[in-house]
Amino acid sequence: MSRIIGDFTLADGPVLVTGAGGFVGQRLMKLFQLGSGDIAADSTTDFSAPLGVRKISWCLPGQPPVSLGQVRYVIHLAGLSSVAHSRSSVEKVMSVNAEGTRSVLRWMRERTPDALLLFISSAEVYQPSTGRLDEISPLGPRSPYGESKLKAEEMLTDSGLRYVIARSFPHFGPGQSGHFVLPSFCRRVIRSISSGDEVISTGNLSSVRDYLYIDDVVMAYACLLAGDQTGGIYNVCSGTGHSIGDLLSFIVKISGSRLSSVTDPRLLRETDQFCQIGSPEKLETLGWTVKVPIEEGLKVLYHWWEERL
Repeated sequence: MSRIIGDFTLADGPVLVTGAGGFVGQRLMKLFQLGSGDIAADSTTDFSAPLGVRKISWCLPGQPPVSLGQVRYVIHLAGLSSVAHSRSSVEKVMSVNAEGTRSVLRWMRERTPDALLLFISSAEVYQPSTGRLDEISPLGPRSPYGESKLKAEEMLTDSGLRYVIARSFPHFGPGQSGHFVLPSFCRRVIRSISSGDEVISTGNLSSVRDYLYIDDVVMAYACLLAGDQTGGIYNVCSGTGHSIGDLLSFIVKISGSRLSSVTDPRLLRETDQFCQIGSPEKLETLGWTVKVPIEEGLKVLYHWWEERL
């Protein structure tokens, strides 16, 4: 029986999700309606999964349980995801993200060579550019995180396996760790209002980023798997850039407050890319479109944090 995910249809067969306990993995399992026969992997089994999904512990770059058998699709989400934190843990991010991917590829060759792998890469593999980035834009990561993703991509091209690469631009939604930019803004705005503050400290607000709401990202992944775009590379992005300052202003407006911001030099990062906007045209040819406007997604994110603080 086929698996229908939004506007897209996947062939029948078990799905393995690595990094299933993370922000994207949790949302993906729900929207993909994973169930009996599907497998969710993370470094421990201390995470929630839909009824019927088999949870396994796979601490990359180690080997999976010997009981892990054949699947039809592998969605490789597992890895360290913070660009900022990668600068203080270079060896660890290369081990988990790059060598961890090598472990997944080795297992696939040995146990499930006909599966289709969706590898979640990142826009951080590109060189900085003031123009829109497409899939043939020059590569040149500026962070250990980006370098680890590019190295993993190179492993795929030599693997002999069926794969498709999603170069995901920044995304957000409920459940994302509070140290990322937009959840951090929501938390700080809510706490400032609660404490009666009129100002919040921020880092660089001029950087421009191309953000997507999590549900649109997950649907992009479904689109790529449904299209069986073996060997392809696709940007997952909106094509529209917003400055970090504008995003903060959206959140303050949602809050109904009149908070203002002040730059704190301690929060600035010298290696920030000034502008990072992608072109989604290649992905759109497969039938995917943005469905959640960024303001609507930010409302959901803000109210999610408001209920928890």
